[in-house]
Amino acid sequence: MENNQYSKNFKVMSSYCDSVNRLSPFMMQTLFEELADANATQLGIDQPTLGERDNAFWVVRRIKFEFRSVVKDHDDVILKTWPSGPEVLKCFRSYQILKPNMEPAVNSLAEWVILDKETRRLRKTDSVQYPDIQFITEKACEPTFKKFKDTFTESDFVYEKTIRACDIDISHHTNNTKYCMMVLDSFSIKELEAMTIKEMEIHYEAESLECDVLRIYRQKVDDEWQFAIKRNGKVISYASIKI
Repeated sequence: MENNQYSKNFKVMSSYCDSVNRLSPFMMQTLFEELADANATQLGIDQPTLGERDNAFWVVRRIKFEFRSVVKDHDDVILKTWPSGPEVLKCFRSYQILKPNMEPAVNSLAEWVILDKETRRLRKTDSVQYPDIQFITEKACEPTFKKFKDTFTESDFVYEKTIRACDIDISHHTNNTKYCMMVLDSFSIKELEAMTIKEMEIHYEAESLECDVLRIYRQKVDDEWQFAIKRNGKVISYASIKI
């Protein structure tokens, strides 16, 4: 196989949009997961295959978004994804939302890792049957991520969420897109409607499971909001939004 990218045409519908008809970051991430799954199935490294064949599963470790222009209800766009070549303990996957003129409206890059199904510990990429293809070297974003610190106090606490059955995915932990929703839910509708997000980044430090009680914290640092999602006082996810 010489080309490992996957793309499809997509018409944005109102069910994917926020209260002012913009494609929401949460739904973007959901669309990116669907793209990744379709592409991974083509390559033979999708979740069911990896689980049966290699007793392993994929998880997103970190993801970043760069928003260049607004995508709205009924816009016709092209969704595109491609993986980079495997590194020792991680893989990068790029995503784009392209306008009809092929200009990127959104660029995104995710760092994926492989966990063992039984121990749920990190595995090397060469421990699974990764495809032998000519990988695209270009990435949608620079493969650099923020360094977060837990400087959050109880004065930064916003709200509490209990993980329920519909938050859980095929890996039997909270789906990574749910953390994006938790971060956005820390704002009011009025605040979100007035907000133009330029960049967004989410880090996943640990899993959460059904019935876990998570506490969401938020603080403003210059032109950026930073977030921590904690369980029993320990951070399981960091995030940032640049406006």
